[in-house]
Amino acid sequence: MKPNQRSGGRVSRPRKSQDRTRPAKSHISAAKQELPVEKNGIYTAEVIGIGHDGEGVGRVNGFTLFIRGVLPGEKAEVKVLKVKKQFGYAKLLRVLEPSPGRVQPPCAIYHQCGGCQLQHLSYDGQLKVKRQLVVDNLERIGKLRVMDGARMDGDAWNDGKSWNVGNAESAGYDGNVGNADSTGKAGEGGNARKLETGSRGEQGIKVGEDSGTVGNAGEAVEAGNTWKAGNDGNVGKAENIGLQNKHGETEDKRVTGIARVWDGEGVTVHPTLGMSEPWRYRNKSQVPFGEEEGGLIGGFYSQGSHRIIDMETCLIQHEQNDDVVRIVKETGTRLGISAYNETSHTGLLRHVVVKYGFRTGELMIVLVTNGKRIPHAERWIAAIREKLPAVQSICQNINMARTNVIFGDETKVLWGREVIYDYIGDVKFAISPRSFYQVNPVQTEVLYRKALEYAGLTGKETVVDAYCGIGTISLFLAKHARKVYGVEIVPEAIEDAKRNAELNGVSNAEFAAGKAEEVLPGWQRAGVRPDVIVVDPPRKGCDAVLLDTILRLRPERVVYVSCNASTLARDLRVLEDGGYRTVQVQPVDMFPHTVHVECTVLMTYCGHEDK
Repeated sequence: MKPNQRSGGRVSRPRKSQDRTRPAKSHISAAKQELPVEKNGIYTAEVIGIGHDGEGVGRVNGFTLFIRGVLPGEKAEVKVLKVKKQFGYAKLLRVLEPSPGRVQPPCAIYHQCGGCQLQHLSYDGQLKVKRQLVVDNLERIGKLRVMDGARMDGDAWNDGKSWNVGNAESAGYDGNVGNADSTGKAGEGGNARKLETGSRGEQGIKVGEDSGTVGNAGEAVEAGNTWKAGNDGNVGKAENIGLQNKHGETEDKRVTGIARVWDGEGVTVHPTLGMSEPWRYRNKSQVPFGEEEGGLIGGFYSQGSHRIIDMETCLIQHEQNDDVVRIVKETGTRLGISAYNETSHTGLLRHVVVKYGFRTGELMIVLVTNGKRIPHAERWIAAIREKLPAVQSICQNINMARTNVIFGDETKVLWGREVIYDYIGDVKFAISPRSFYQVNPVQTEVLYRKALEYAGLTGKETVVDAYCGIGTISLFLAKHARKVYGVEIVPEAIEDAKRNAELNGVSNAEFAAGKAEEVLPGWQRAGVRPDVIVVDPPRKGCDAVLLDTILRLRPERVVYVSCNASTLARDLRVLEDGGYRTVQVQPVDMFPHTVHVECTVLMTYCGHEDK
């Protein structure tokens, strides 16, 4: 940092004794006047990357503009909407030179709805962008060396430089990004910008609260991969590598991907695992409701607002979800059901939550209401059942708080069962109205099987599954481990996990409700010594106390399942500093056509002496 600057790029105010010789204010004023763009000006921007919200990162005379709807490699005519010191926002007027990856979005309301961000990019291009987002975060926030991390291999717009935006959520980082030289050091100049995120669990989604920051776009210049040392970074299948366990015994680990990261090697980030059919993949929808011209509307929020875009069909939702929303709108309007107005805090219907079992075909509908009484409830339920024979459960969740959290504390069954059932692989799960269950069952199996592979289980290991939810990963692991301990802060989820263990005849899994960082020490005092710890935290990442607990327990392997690459990178840095090595990272596309990407990460303990 320059001596006359504070964090964030502000110029410090000079002392009064210096005012005559250092007219700082005039310098600031001149700097503002020298900005290469101005509000409402029209310019040609060169697009150099994609930000973590899916917006294009453009440059005009070296100045960064965030532009929705553009792709890397494109030139576009844009109108500047807002200007700050080091970056601004612009609106796309027309694409002058399109990217070869640009496609026509098939969704009729894509440009109004905020649900998807990348439908205008080919699916192959999306997979490459998501890998690059992971790589950028690992390098810039985690300070990790990534094999070939600066390249998007085979990408039509790639020129050997990686352009992107750093971001850090709830991490205490400022997302600083600058010109990265061959030593991999990142410059400063991050600028805060609001990021809307969601929280996992029965509390639903908090829109716009768990905010993070985003750094100004920077240039990562490839360093020649001098750390490769003739190794392509692919660990492959490790046979008879003779790892020692915590008891001092040498074990034969015939599993894929278990190997030591030697000094000088980088982390392997594999190509993103995508879907063969990346449409209609969501088994759950959470649809806000409103009123328009006397009738109910239901859809998704317009980008950056709480204005509801009415929806007839959503191409990433299962068709059954579309049917439910349509029928609830039709029958509710006919019966005079009012929609909730968040400004006046009046009206009844806030959200409709739909859960669908891909394998079983069972359907659950949850009506989230601003009040306990539903007018004409029996007639409404009868109309829904008549039109939707697959429905097995109709529930009401009561949320009378002034909040943007979807669910309230009270849930009751209006008709049918309190749960529906579905499978991931050969494991059966009971799904309740407020339990967390991955929304893409096809890719969830891919993600969890990779986690199982990285765990390297032979049947002798003790495994701890932190953030276990309803036991999805725990039950996958239990069939291959000696014992699995699962912990989750949501008591209802733990009850579901116990029920799911019984449902599948699993007797070697034990579940406890509470904070992982508080429960694990108790297990340790009781003699539990984990060989593997699996973490699958919400978007905010692992609690710092939990990371300290992992470092004290010192399992041989840590498997990190992440839904947020920035907090993943932050947490990996902590574990690396504690003696672990990041071996492999496997991005998985759980949410095609959005900018979100999940990862499974393998870490092995090497000890401080190997640093």
